[in-house]
Parts: sequence; C-alpha cells; structure tokens
Amino acid sequence: MIIKFWGVRGSIPTPGRDTVEFGGNTTCIEVINSSNERIIFDAGTGIRVLGLELMKTEFAHGKGKAHIFFTHSHWDHIQGFPFFAPAYIGRKDMQGNRITDCCNEFNLYGAADVGDRLEATLRGQMDNYYFPVDLNYLSSNINFKTLKDNRITIGDTTISALKLVHPNGVLGYRIEDGKSSVALATDCEHPSDGTIDQNLLRLAENVDVLIYDGQYTPEEYAPHKYDLPGPGKQGFGHSTAEEGIRASKAAGARRLVITHHEPLHNDEFLRKMEEDARRLFAATDFAREGMIIEL
Repeated sequence: MIIKFWGVRGSIPTPGRDTVEFGGNTTCIEVINSSNERIIFDAGTGIRVLGLELMKTEFAHGKGKAHIFFTHSHWDHIQGFPFFAPAYIGRKDMQGNRITDCCNEFNLYGAADVGDRLEATLRGQMDNYYFPVDLNYLSSNINFKTLKDNRITIGDTTISALKLVHPNGVLGYRIEDGKSSVALATDCEHPSDGTIDQNLLRLAENVDVLIYDGQYTPEEYAPHKYDLPGPGKQGFGHSTAEEGIRASKAAGARRLVITHHEPLHNDEFLRKMEEDARRLFAATDFAREGMIIEL
C-alpha cells in the first residue's frame, strides 16, 4: 500500500513562500493498493495537482479509473474537484452520450445517511453563479454512490467508515488490505469530556498509520486553560496533535501523521509543533505535500 499526500492544509489554501515546505493545498490523500487501484480521499485543492500527475498516465486517454471517498462536504474538501483535469476526459457520441470505453471512470462515495447531498453539493459549487462549467459538461463517467453499511471492498482493500465529531458530520475511514492498515481522521474534534472518541479508537486500532487532524495547538484550542485571552476553537470541529498522540497510544497505532494544518501556521511554526509532538510520541510526522508512505 502506498499513501501520497497531495493536500494537507485545512480550511483555506495558503500558497506563498512561508508554506513551501508543508504546502498550501487543502486536503487530498491518495492510496494505491497492491493491485494498483487508486483510492482518493477528499477533493480539496490538492486534487488539482494529483490530476495533473494522472494526466501523464492512462487517464489522459480516457482509460483511467479511480475511487474518491469524501469525509464530508465542507468547502475545503470539495473545492478542487472542478479543477480535476481527468474528470474532463472522455468521448461522447452524436447524441451526447458518453462512450464507456473512451471515458475515465470515477466512483464518488459519501455517507449513506446524507442521501443526495454529495452530488447536490458538487453540482452546486459548479453552478454558473460560481463556476463557468457545470458538472454535466464533464466527459468522464461520474458515479455517485453511498456507503451501504459504511463498508466497501475494492480489489484486495477494505474501506470502513465511522462517524466522528464535526459540525454537520464527518466520516473517518479505515483502509486495510490484510497486510497493512491506515486510519484517516481529519476534521474530527476530540470529546469535550476528556475521553477519546470510541469510533476513532475502533478505526485506529493497531493500524500502521493514523492520519489525524491536528490543526490547533492546545493554547489555540482552549486558551482559557492557559490563562490566555480568547476566543478559543472549541466546537470548530478540529483537534490537536496532543490529542492525536493520546488516541494513537490508546489505539496501538504504530505511526501518527498530523494533517489539516492551520492556515496561519507557517513552515517554521509547524516544524516547532512537530518537534514538540515527537517529544511525546517519537513516531510522529507532520504531513507535507508530496510526502509518500509505503507500507
């Protein structure tokens, strides 16, 4: 299993010279399984860069296939999809119908209990009030699917989903192929009562890698605990690296990768956060765009 990080920033893209090391694109993570199937998580602005890379492969000729799983439909996790070049590749007949063998295929998955919200949201952001090209213009085959029983198998890989804590809901994912396992828990807030979310522990149990939302420092999250002026970030739906470390230790995760970096945190600040986190849990890394993990 190969994990590639194409976007690791939270909330809003932050390009510029102060974010070159960690990157400024919003969330997009790619998993390639042993049968070379592409499984993508979220379509933040990082998916634009992934799309450019895919255009060097069979996707340039309408012969590619990938699966895209959405944790939720907040803007920073969908805003890159209109700029995902492979979605435009395909051929149509004289009646405007897509020719199956000449079109890229994308299966898009959202939570089973949100009905048509994923499709409606993606269509909505490409409405002509906001974007010049609507979703129907895309020439690839795009199939909207719900996760029945929040579990699906793709080739040799099983993907399981559980709800985590975030305004309007979010899914965390566990990806496993019998040899290795990864848990993705972005845009998740830790419980306010000091416990660890039981769904998070189930997803992360004995995984090789836990990818966790550590957007804030403890001081930013709850400044009143440190006699600092507010406002804090409680209720915003994000967490801290320290809470990710607690969860990693409790679940038996072997490695922790912190993602969804705060837009105000530059490279220097994130390096310092990473150093502090490693003092608590040595097997901690802060995700960087272009980072690759092979399991």
